Amino acid sequence: MNEVALQRVIDESELRNLIQELLRALDDRDFDALGPLYTEDGVREVGGRVYRGREEIVAGPKKFLAAAYEATFHHLGQVYVDVDGDEASIVAYILAFHLPKAAEPARHEDGGGKYHATARRTENGWRLTHVRLEMVLFQGEPMTLKV
Repeated sequence: MNEVALQRVIDESELRNLIQELLRALDDRDFDALGPLYTEDGVREVGGRVYRGREEIVAGPKKFLAAAYEATFHHLGQVYVDVDGDEASIVAYILAFHLPKAAEPARHEDGGGKYHATARRTENGWRLTHVRLEMVLFQGEPMTLKV
């Protein structure tokens, strides 16, 4: 494998990891871990809400997700990455299971969709610049959190 091809594999792996870490932070309820995944001027769009900058990106789930659900489980499916120099685009398919009460796992509110994301290579590695969640389906009980 030549040097260019090897760098592409490394970049794609790092970009997939960004999406995985985003989902892990949500499920672990470690909302502060979301901030470092983004550039300082990063944007996150979820459920018609737009969060600009790391502070808002962290505060959003703390306020809305944590209040609506005691537990979440995000399942990552296909992840498509396109790298163009120091910029990249990502499309990641997800299923998300939301439990209003962790002790009642049979009662859940679920959704499926795609993350459409862009990222930039920084001196600290790849960071998300913009993430938009496109919801495609809902199942289970109606969502408490309007997504």
